[in-house]
Amino acid sequence: MEAIKRLRIAYTPDSDDAFYYDALETGQVSLAGYELAFIRQPMSVLNRAALHSEYDITAISSVLYPQIAQRYAILSVGTSVGRGYGPVLVSRRPRTLSDLAGRPVGVGGIPTTGWFLLRCLCPEAVPIEMPFDRIADAVARGELEAGVMIHEELLYYPRLGLHRVVDLGAEWCQRNGLPLPVGLNVIRRDLGASAMQRICTALRRSLQHALEHPREALARVCRYGRGPEGQCTHQFVSMFANEDSVCLPDDVRMGLRVLLAQTADLGLAETVPPLDIIEASETIAPASLHAA
Repeated sequence: MEAIKRLRIAYTPDSDDAFYYDALETGQVSLAGYELAFIRQPMSVLNRAALHSEYDITAISSVLYPQIAQRYAILSVGTSVGRGYGPVLVSRRPRTLSDLAGRPVGVGGIPTTGWFLLRCLCPEAVPIEMPFDRIADAVARGELEAGVMIHEELLYYPRLGLHRVVDLGAEWCQRNGLPLPVGLNVIRRDLGASAMQRICTALRRSLQHALEHPREALARVCRYGRGPEGQCTHQFVSMFANEDSVCLPDDVRMGLRVLLAQTADLGLAETVPPLDIIEASETIAPASLHAA
């Protein structure tokens, strides 16, 4: 009898990541031969953990991939993609990018994709790393001149009276003519090719199940992010857990290549690694998150 293997899966404590794994966590989709342990940490923590290969599967900021490519491959399921949107730079009072030169700007981690976009568009801003869910409040209190919004903060910040300086993700998409892969799901290579494919297939089934049964899944994952009081869950999940997350389309893969090339151009990566992408072993018809 084959021994049960423990699989450590890490994702951010936000509703879209929780949506990917909901069916696996609740036992509606199974992965035979594995005992699953789920860990939830902010992206900045997960990025640092990935540098030490701490988890078998983990979410990471896309811009980190060159630093871990020797140890991790990319899963074709679970990518967070912005099509004409992404991290947003906001301020307490109306500001321009030039106003932020030399000023403190909150970012959810260094390196993260939001931080990278800030560096590209406003290189003279002074990034201040802090928990992503405290940035908007810090800006509203005047502790920071501006901040980069990610996760559900993308939808919540107007309620705090904050002003959009620029949608960093939208600007990147417009300049490059491609969707922006903000975050990736990666898997340890030492699990082996067969296991990686089996796991990728189970994750695709999990996401597909949530897309086909959104009411139940959203009811469970709404405790993350701003919670039920934030009233952001459905809209946010539809932005980042969708057809793009199911299969990593060709234009998203191209966007990832362009993004990683830009990190190398800025000296943040020595080389652009090949995109070693693990595909699921079966094709599932796409589903969309319909109104729940």
